Parts: sequence; structure tokens; C-alpha cells
Amino acid sequence: MRRSIAGGSVRTTSYIPREFAKVGRVLRLRDDNVGWVDGWVVEFVGDVIIEGDQIPDSHKAIKNHRKSTGDSAPRLHA
Repeated sequence: MRRSIAGGSVRTTSYIPREFAKVGRVLRLRDDNVGWVDGWVVEFVGDVIIEGDQIPDSHKAIKNHRKSTGDSAPRLHA
């Protein structure tokens, strides 16, 4: 997906419901920092369809990674 901004454009990859995954469609996506942002244009739709309950949970993956690598341990301050 692409959105025009002052001086250029930005791109992102997003899991979106099938009914919205149409090349050329303009969508509004939610940004955790600023809320809903208009103007995202679908540029490409992948061949693999993933149902909502199969979408990877990035927060869970990060938490599991931190636990397995020790990154979640409290920091010792000198």
C-alpha cells in the first residue's frame, strides 16, 4: 500500500479483509500513534489468502522472542 505525503510517498504492508483487497482501492488505515489515516492506495494483492484467525500476532511474537533470548530480563544499572 502507498500513501502520498509532502515530498514523496510512504509504503506499508498490511493484512486487510478480502473485500477491501482490490488493486487501486483507496483505504483508511488505523495508526497507533495518530488514529485513522486516509489515502492508502492498494498497489498489490498477494496470492495467499490468510483468514483473520490465522494472521500472525506480532505482539505475541515479540514477547516470545524477548522471553527466549533473555531480552525481557530487567536491566542492571551501573
